[in-house]
Amino acid sequence: MRTKVLLLTACACIGWGTVQAQMVPAKRYAPAYEYETYQDMNMVKAGKGWAARPVKVKGGGAAPGIVKLVQAFNKVWNVEVVEEVLRLAADPKFTRQVDEEYDSETIVDRKNGYMCVDSGGTDGDYMEACVWRRDNGHRLFAIRMGGPTDPEIEVICFYDYDPATETLTPEASPVDTFTPVSEFYNYQLPHQGKDFIINEYLLDEEDVTLQHIYTWDGQKLVYAKDRKVKP
Repeated sequence: MRTKVLLLTACACIGWGTVQAQMVPAKRYAPAYEYETYQDMNMVKAGKGWAARPVKVKGGGAAPGIVKLVQAFNKVWNVEVVEEVLRLAADPKFTRQVDEEYDSETIVDRKNGYMCVDSGGTDGDYMEACVWRRDNGHRLFAIRMGGPTDPEIEVICFYDYDPATETLTPEASPVDTFTPVSEFYNYQLPHQGKDFIINEYLLDEEDVTLQHIYTWDGQKLVYAKDRKVKP
C-alpha cells in the first residue's frame, strides 16, 4: 500500500504499571485541529479523542477478526473512509477491488488480519488496519487513516484487545517514543508479515528512505534495525 505522510508525533506517559498513548499533532496538521471549519469532521474528532476512550467490541470473544475490530472502532468514531471498506466487507466473499484508472485499491484480507483503502494518486481519504496475536491471548490492533487535503490529516491508533472484557484499550506504541531526523516520515502497517515500519525520507541523501524496523516478539513491537532503501 502506498505510504502517506503521518499525522502524529506522540509521547509515552508511564505511570505505576500503566502506559497510555498521548498525542501531540504535528505542526503541519494544525489547521485540522485548530480551525473551527474542521471541528465537526469525524476524522478530526477521532484524532483528538481516540487515545482517551476505550472501545467495546460486542461479541468479540476470544479471537475477533480484523473486520470485527474495525467495525467496533467505527461505531465509536464513524469515519467515512472506514465505513467505505466496511460496506464492502459486509460481503464475506469480498477480498480485493482495484481501480486501475486511479491506481487505487481496497483490500479485506481476513486470513492475514489486514484491511485497507488505498487512494492511489488521488486526493481521496485512505485507511489501513491490522492485528497481531499476543502470547497472553490478547490482540494488538492498529488503525491508520487520513486525507491529503481539505484538511490534510492523518491519525494512527494502537489498542490492546482484552478477550475477558471484549474491550479495546488505547496503548502506547513505537510512535510514542520515535524521534524523527527528517521532517518527512510516515508509518507502515504490515499486510504480509508482522513488521511495523517507520519510513523517513532523507532529502539530503538523494531521496534515500531510512526505514526503522520494529519486529513482533509475541507481545509487543520491538525496535530491530534501520535500513536505507534507495529509489
